[in-house]
Formats: sequence, structure tokens, C-alpha cells
Amino acid sequence: MFIEDMQLIHFRNYENERISFKKGINVIVGENAQGKTNLIEAMFFLSRGYSHRASSVSELAQWEHDDFFINAHVISAGVKHKLTIKNNGGKRQILLDDKTGKRDRINGIFNTILFEPDDLKIVKEGPDKRRRFLNQEISGFRPEYHYLLRDYEKVLNQRNTLLKNIQYEPSLRATLGVWNEQLVSIGTRLMNHRIRYLHRLNKEAGVLHKILSQGQESLSLYYQNNIIDSLGDASKLKNIFKQRLEGCQEEEIQRGSTIYGPHVDDILIEINGKDARRYGSQGQQRSAAISLKLSQIEIYYDNTGEYPVVLLDDIFSELDESRRRSILKLLIKTQAFITCTEDVIKEFDEMPIKKNSIHIHQGKVQGLASEDHEI
Repeated sequence: MFIEDMQLIHFRNYENERISFKKGINVIVGENAQGKTNLIEAMFFLSRGYSHRASSVSELAQWEHDDFFINAHVISAGVKHKLTIKNNGGKRQILLDDKTGKRDRINGIFNTILFEPDDLKIVKEGPDKRRRFLNQEISGFRPEYHYLLRDYEKVLNQRNTLLKNIQYEPSLRATLGVWNEQLVSIGTRLMNHRIRYLHRLNKEAGVLHKILSQGQESLSLYYQNNIIDSLGDASKLKNIFKQRLEGCQEEEIQRGSTIYGPHVDDILIEINGKDARRYGSQGQQRSAAISLKLSQIEIYYDNTGEYPVVLLDDIFSELDESRRRSILKLLIKTQAFITCTEDVIKEFDEMPIKKNSIHIHQGKVQGLASEDHEI
């Protein structure tokens, strides 16, 4: 799949701009705060239905404007589609081929993988970062996971409120069982999605990390939660989850919060058998994060039959030449968008790649250029 063009009206700093793209590697060039990341955000928003940078849709509208409009043409499975997202009065409207569509339908036509500077923290920061990674990537090709996650968060919040209220109204204990059943049912389905996904991720990320480290390092991932001790108990997950909740009821009421469940999941990331978060160097942690994100390319392909569009936002400045070359070789089979500043594009010019350059200045395209080289 690939995106042919995109029109942005009142989106971030774009007044009304239509931009054409090419297959292969598209390098988006410009100084800071000119709109490079906004363009990447628009593509991600179009494919996922939400922004990775904004907490509400209204934040995406251009200054002094309430509404915005994104329109694009995408080729998927050899068929051309028109994708549109409008924001009218704070309400998002999705159109597929000029007809009202649903998020999961768009998701099946236009898939993106995003790698931004903040993703370099996946390895070295806390569990929240790794759960966010899991949720974002699984939702990318399993739309049902997004809805499960939303439902789980609703049940979790309502259950936590109930636990707090029980301290003042003990009679509410009788209603706790109903919320336990919902939490176990939805939570078990979430965790099963994660178990299956991590099994595949372990394989793909391990292969890619071996390439990035020039064969010097092995990467291994382990699913960590507080329900089961090992994946050998996965078939008993639902029953064990229920037992955990029943066994800690008094402690949860005292705390006023839910102790067990996928909301506290984590991934243990090991490099050469050691915890990468605690013992990995900055370079090792960076390579591991890249491996985790870019291994999605093959995972998406296996699940959808097409390679996704890859969005790399300002990460090449963080990498040495060897890693850049390895990543570029990986991107040959996809349509990719790489944002960078003028000084970084000069280094690209010295690398033997075929690329298309898009120069952005103050939310406007200043010029398109194509350079043909073989990697």
C-alpha cells in the first residue's frame, strides 16, 4: 500500500496545502517548527483515527480555526481509495470513498508504523511506555483490540470508583462481583492478544536487532504480568485472574484500586541475557527500541498481506551511519517518510539511496526533488 497525495486544510500550521508523494523513500526536509512533524501526524491520524501528540481532536485545528479537513488518496491491494477525516465542532467524521466509514475499515486500507524520538524511551523508561507501545501496535492491525482496551479502561475506572466507595458504604460489596466478571472477561481477551503478539514480536525483533548490532547482540522479550507466572499457564488465565481478584479483595478495598490485571503488564527486554533497562548502554537501548518498532513491518505484512507505510519522525539524527544504512535497506520494500533538518539531508546525499525530497517551510511545500541511486 502507499499514499499518493494528501490535502490539509486548517490542520496544525497548514492553511490549505496539497502534497503529492512517491513510492519508496520520501524525505521531508525543513528547519524546526516548519510543519514536518505535523505532516507525519496527519498521516498517522488518518490511518488510526487518533493523534499520537494531541489528547483531543480540537487541538489539531489551525490557530483561530475550529475545524480541519484531511483528504488523501491511498492505493491498497491495487485499488485506489479516497480517505477523509473532518473535524466539525469537535466531532470527528471519517469518510471512505465519500461515504461514512468506521475506524476499523480505514485501518484495513491504510496502515502506518510510526517511530518518533520519544519511542527511544521504550526500553529505558517505566512500564507505561511499553504498555503504550503494545497498545498502539496491536491496535494498528487488530482494530478489535482498540475497542477491547477502551472497554477495559471503562470497567477498570468504574471498579476503582466502587472500591473507594465501599469504604464508606459497605453494602456496595454485593455489587463487586459483577465488575469482577467484566474485568476478567475483557482483561483475559486483552492479555491473550498480547501473548500472541509478543510471540511473533520476539522472533522479528530478535532478527532485526541482530542485524543492527552486526551480529554482536541477541534480543529477547518476556511477557510480565501479575496473573500468571509463565506462559505455560496461559490456558488457565481466566480462572487464575478471577482467583487473584477474589483473594485480594480486602487489600483492594483498602487501597481503593485494582491490583491485578493487564493495566500493570510489562515486557522484560533482555540483551545477551541481561535486563536492557538496567544494564544496557544507551546505544544498546536505542537499537532495541528501533528493533521493536521496525519489526512491525513484517508483522503487519503477515497480518494484512501488504507492507505498511512507515513514518520516521526526526530519529536519524540520533543514529550512526551504520544503523541508518541498515534501516534504509529495511525500508526499500515499503513507502517510507523520514523527517530531517537541512544538515541531516546533506548526510543523506552521501548515502547511495533512491529518495524523493519534500521541502517544507511554514506549512507550505517549497519544492519536490527526486534523486536516483541504488542502495
